[in-house]
This record gives sequence, C-alpha cells and structure tokens, in this order.
Amino acid sequence: MKKSILFITLLLSVLALPTAAQKSFVKNSPRFSAPAKADEVKTLAMSHVVASYYTAASEATNNCDNYYLVVSDKTNAVFNSAEGTIVATNANVAAIDLYAPAGTGTELPEGTFKAGKGSLYYDADYSYTTKYGLSGKPGKENALKGDVTVKKGADNSYTVTFADANGVQYTYTGTLGFVDMNTGTTVYPQIPTDVNTTFTGGMAYYHGNLMESNTGNIYINLFDCDFDPETGNMKGTGFNLAICAFNRLFGDPKQATIIPGTYTMARNFKSETYFPGMEIDYNGMTVLMGTYIKRRKTVTGSDSDYDYAYITDGTVVITEGDEEGTFNFTVDCTTDRGHKVTGTAKNIKFNIVDVSDDKEKYVESNLDRDVQLNLDYIKKARVYFLGNQNGVNIFTVDLGSPSGKDGDEGDLLRMEFQTKPGTAYLPSGTYELMENDHLWTNLYAPYKMTRGYFDNVGGRTGTRYEHFEKGRYCVVDSFAFVYSGRVGVEQLANEEYKFTIELADGKGYQIKGEWSGPVELNYDLSTGLDKVSGDEAATVKLVGNTLLVEGVARASVSLSTP
Repeated sequence: MKKSILFITLLLSVLALPTAAQKSFVKNSPRFSAPAKADEVKTLAMSHVVASYYTAASEATNNCDNYYLVVSDKTNAVFNSAEGTIVATNANVAAIDLYAPAGTGTELPEGTFKAGKGSLYYDADYSYTTKYGLSGKPGKENALKGDVTVKKGADNSYTVTFADANGVQYTYTGTLGFVDMNTGTTVYPQIPTDVNTTFTGGMAYYHGNLMESNTGNIYINLFDCDFDPETGNMKGTGFNLAICAFNRLFGDPKQATIIPGTYTMARNFKSETYFPGMEIDYNGMTVLMGTYIKRRKTVTGSDSDYDYAYITDGTVVITEGDEEGTFNFTVDCTTDRGHKVTGTAKNIKFNIVDVSDDKEKYVESNLDRDVQLNLDYIKKARVYFLGNQNGVNIFTVDLGSPSGKDGDEGDLLRMEFQTKPGTAYLPSGTYELMENDHLWTNLYAPYKMTRGYFDNVGGRTGTRYEHFEKGRYCVVDSFAFVYSGRVGVEQLANEEYKFTIELADGKGYQIKGEWSGPVELNYDLSTGLDKVSGDEAATVKLVGNTLLVEGVARASVSLSTP
C-alpha cells in the first residue's frame, strides 16, 4: 500500500496537472457584429488546430454526430474546454460547429455543410470568426456566411474552406483528428493530432522497486523545449514525453541510470516494458498514471496551457549515445485515440532524481543486480527431509553443494519446500514464498516455501542464493535471502525433476533460472515417514534404493527400505 500511495503522490508532484478539469467541453457562444466594409475583404490561411471534439449522436446533439472545430493562423491560440473560452495574441480564430448523420463516427465526413439544414450542416449560433489583438483582447465576432466545404486528401489530410459575413475567405489545410468525448477518458484536454518532434533534453525520476514489482521503475522525461532539470516543469511551449519504464534495480539508488533496450507496452512491470497512460481517480482527484505526452501550448499560467495524450501501444528504443552517460531514443507509439507519437533524441544526458525508498529496507543480501542462474555445471540435486515443522513436512533441495561437491565456482541455490504431513517425497506443483519469515508459524502451509533465515549457528539457510567466487575454494562472494517469488516443481521421470525458478531477494532483485536432472534423496523413508496417508499416497515407486509414494488416491501405506 505504501508503494501505491508513493507512486500516486510522486506523480502528482511530477505532472504539474491543471486543477480545473471537466469530462465535457463548453462551446463559446459568440455575440455577432455587423459586417465590415468591403475593403476589408481578404483571404486567410488557417494553419493551427486549436481544438477538435467529437460527440456521438444524442438528444443533446439533435440526434446527429457533432464535430466542433476551432482553427487559427497562430500557434499561440489555446481553447479552454472547461469554460469555452480562447486565449490568443495577434491571431485570427474561427470556430465551426458541424453536424453529420448519426453513426458517421469520429472521422469528419467530406461534403458541403449548409447553415442549419440538410444531412450535413453547421450550427450558425456557434460558428464564427474573430481577431485577437496584441493585448490578447478579442475583437468583434463575425458570423459565417455561405457553406462550409470539407474535402479529404491522402494521409488523413483535409481542406476546410468557409467565409464570414465580412466576405473574408478562410482555408485550413492539414490533418484532423477529433477527441472522442464518449470514451470516458477525457477529463483532461486531449491532443487532437499526431505528434512528431525532436527531443533535445531530459530528466528522470528513479522510483526503485515500485509496487513491489521486483523491477526498477524509472520515469524518463524527454523535452523539446526549455524545462527545469530538477522538477521537470516546462518553461516554454513544446512537448514533454513521460515514459514509465521498467528494468533492473540498483543496489545503490545513486547509481541508477537508464538501461538501453527496446521497451514495449505491458501492465506486468517486467523488464524492458513501459506502463500505458491512463487517468485514475485518487481521493476524488483525477491524476495521470503511466506513459503519456504533454503539450504546453502557451505560457499564461492558466490551466488551459496544457493538453495530453495517453500512450497505449508501440515501442521506445533506447541506445547508448556517442558520449559516455548519454542516450539516444527512437519513439514510435500510438495513443488511446489512435494518434501517432513519434520522435527522436540524440546524445541526451539526464539528471536522475532518486525518489525511491528501497534504501530504507534491511535485507540480508549483497546483490546489486538481477541474477540469471547458471546451473549447467550441477549434475544432480540433493534433497533433505527436515521433519514435520509447524504442521507441515519440510524438504530442502540443494542445487549446487555449499561444500564444493559439484565444483567450487558457480551459483548455489537452496530451496526449502513445505508439503502435506506424511508426504514422503517432493510433490509436483507451484510453490510460493511465505508472506513473512520462518518465525510466523501460522503461515506454514503445503505448497509454500520458507524465506531465507539464519540457523542456530549463524549460517544462512531456508531459501537462499549464494555464488562461489571464481579462483578461490568454496568462498562465497554473492549471497541473498529469498523473500518472494515461486518455484515450479515437476517430476519428469523416476529419478529426475525439473525446477523453474522465479525468485527475488528483499531488495527486489530477481533470481531466475531453470534446472532439470536427477535428484539424490538424503533421508531414510523408514524414519519419520513410515505412515504415509492422504492424497499423495497412491502408488509406490522404487527410485534407486528408495521407495517413493506418488499420485492421487485416498489410502494409507506403510513404507520401509528394501
């Protein structure tokens, strides 16, 4: 729970989200002026989409699909969706409220839209043009006159032409994508178009073992504008891509860095993945989580400065830069609205801020990275029966000998399994680590594993990992108590088992691998196991000089060695 709260709290401090947000947008209601003199007639090219919203047919939209479009000849124009107002400087702005037959969908149809009539029409009460002066004050609002013509070209490009009551001719040419107001994920204003840019700077936050994922989370922020390298606040207009990436953990958080690789979208917190972007409710506030891109359209200090897009698919490729400590990025992603987010970054040096709490934990481990077990040198496993403890039978399996019987260089793994009382062997199944250490006797149960702990003479036992130092006889240089994870156990044949290992130490470093081969039973079945009953007692099998009981049945069998 602590990690969940930390995650959201840190996001709140990083994102600098606007405080006012609405699930719907408000259209501006203009007050039209009289037509100007004929000598003011001219042609204007509108190059910037200020806002574009789609609302599916309902009673509120006269049972028609509605497309509300605001365009301008300047990029500084910003639409406040909560208030239906526009902020702009020295800019011409036009709003067009278009309607099409129900079921047309989010893609604006081609055709001629007439004022207030026909299958394609525009609402003259919310369609207008105006001019904003150098002080940002809007001029008189002019009604549209005549038809609005929409033509679609290649690559989702459009040409929209119309005129106002002054006879001024307007043309917008470019891509159009409408924010779907019926999807339920539009609390914050959405970027209505594709994004392609070149990022020139970056900073990151290292969260460590976030959500107990046993991977290292790092929030990578890329910018194509001026920004504060400590807080990530954007100082100018432009884009900020926030990538919620997962990879390895770092024993010393101050050594945390970005790991090159190809990152794909996933929700499982695995290495080389990024978490998708979304809005979540937290204590009555809507906050962003995951990977998203943020645009600052203007620098007014108001909520309407920003809009967003939530990334839900695609790849982020990270490579090492030309200089040490720098990184290159290739971004090819898609938002939940279907818009593309693409871009590159070259030789970016990051300020990485440590916001993890991993350093507060005490764990018996000196690992500083994940471990991929190399157990090929082990020819056989050794199984020991520790008796009945806390109502279950305890078996220890050694992969590799601490005394060097299998060699004195390589990985060692001891696993402590819990089974039903009376079980004479280790049954197949998936065994999960206990939620707490071995002293918590009420947590012992079949198909559990005991965490690592110290024995009576101070040795490491229970489920634990060690590694022999190369070149020295039976000297351990790496070690860790295992705190979480699971092991799959499968009996392959009379004398062979397969172990599929997915474990982690208390810091969250993963210990993974696989081993299969023969097992050596180092206990006497006639001592302490001469009364075997329950589901495990079904058939009796000779393994070497030892009898094993296996299968599923309801029986009671007495065993003795031959």
